[in-house]
Amino acid sequence: MVERLKPFRYVTLAVLALLVAAIFLATEETRARPEPTAARQPQSQPPTTSATLNFRPEPKIGPAKLLYKVETTDPVVFLTIDDGAHRDPAMAGILKRNGIKAAFFLTDRYVRQDPEFFRGLRDDTGSAIENHTATHPNLKGKSLEQQTAEIVPVSDTYEKQFGLRPTLFRAPYGNSDEATLQAAGEAGAKYVVNWGSEVRGGQVRFSGPREFRPGSIVLMHFTDNFEADVNAFMTQARANGLAPALLTDYLR
Repeated sequence: MVERLKPFRYVTLAVLALLVAAIFLATEETRARPEPTAARQPQSQPPTTSATLNFRPEPKIGPAKLLYKVETTDPVVFLTIDDGAHRDPAMAGILKRNGIKAAFFLTDRYVRQDPEFFRGLRDDTGSAIENHTATHPNLKGKSLEQQTAEIVPVSDTYEKQFGLRPTLFRAPYGNSDEATLQAAGEAGAKYVVNWGSEVRGGQVRFSGPREFRPGSIVLMHFTDNFEADVNAFMTQARANGLAPALLTDYLR
């Protein structure tokens, strides 16, 4: 009986050997297979909002600074002349005779009528051309976009026409707000310039102390009273022991 079962014993051993080999191969294949990696998640993108779609660039130099006078102990006073509605070739001689270098705060609608006149007046007198808006509106309370449209293109135009970008801005009627300072800064202006007294009709009109002081800024306009106004300015300046100086020499 035992002899009869010997062939089956060999077959059983062979089958067991095959099973062991199969198990061994399966284990090795599992070890060699790389671990699955988690699917790479796409980087999250910031949500698109109306704020990002309406993004405005930062001001070129930050909001401009509002001032009414220059802080200086030098015995100087600053004449500023606004608008440009009236033009007379004699104006250059009047300023030069009095040793005045003025800051011309020009409104673009008047400059467009005769840019060569203002270029010549600046060059003949050593004065400076600054920004006084495109159309002379009351800016206070208007949106930043509206104020920017009145200020920034004018500085762009003056830079092309006159070779220098304005560094000063004056708001019409002296009326300004935070949006004005922001828009003036975007235009490249460092200061929004108001004044402490005005010369009009051949008379000096004070809004504070009834005299010019070192650093006082005086308002005047391009009118047919130009010579009388300049004479009134010089009379007051001499009475207070002051000499005219160019505003941009002190506001850099």
